[in-house]
Amino acid sequence: MILYYGANSIVTEPKYNFGNPSNDYGVGFYLTPDKEMARLWASRYQPNGFLITYDLDIKDLNVLKLDDEGEEDVLTWVSILIRHRFSLDEWNRYKQNIDWLNKTFGIDVENVDVITGYRADDSYFNYSRDFVANELSLEMLQNAMKLGKLGIQIMLKSKKAFTKIKYKSHEIVQHSNEYETFRLKTLQEYHDLKDSDNINNTFIRDIIRKY
Repeated sequence: MILYYGANSIVTEPKYNFGNPSNDYGVGFYLTPDKEMARLWASRYQPNGFLITYDLDIKDLNVLKLDDEGEEDVLTWVSILIRHRFSLDEWNRYKQNIDWLNKTFGIDVENVDVITGYRADDSYFNYSRDFVANELSLEMLQNAMKLGKLGIQIMLKSKKAFTKIKYKSHEIVQHSNEYETFRLKTLQEYHDLKDSDNINNTFIRDIIRKY
């Protein structure tokens, strides 16, 4: 499997158990199958960034797939994001909904090698946060996934997974304002999506009642 990474330096040997614990799925190495997305990410850096290509052999790896837009997968995806992305204030503010999500759809990822799922970083985090806050419906969240707006990311989690990735090549990406333009565009898309939401759609309060 060919994957890409946008960075400010050339990473030939990704390090196990190194990274930001508040990333979407916790500490791990995050890549994308989308070359242009990785290139865009690399363009943030000055004077230049790097688009790095890897080959990941997923044979014999335990892969958790959270890239389906079905209700159960979406709610499992959100429950995992909550563990890492939500602040203490957000945990306290939405405690009842969070507790329910964790109890009903929370899963143990301790023995998972690789996680494949949607992104929630930067402006994309608005989707999951506002869903938990009863401000965005499940239909709108699923719609964003179907349209590919959130994008897919692949995270290497286990020590075993890190033995299966091989550096292939890299190229220089000149700094530009493309990422900032993209960020503002995605933020506007989110506001447009939220404005088009319907009160008769299914919000988290409705899902809780159903279960």
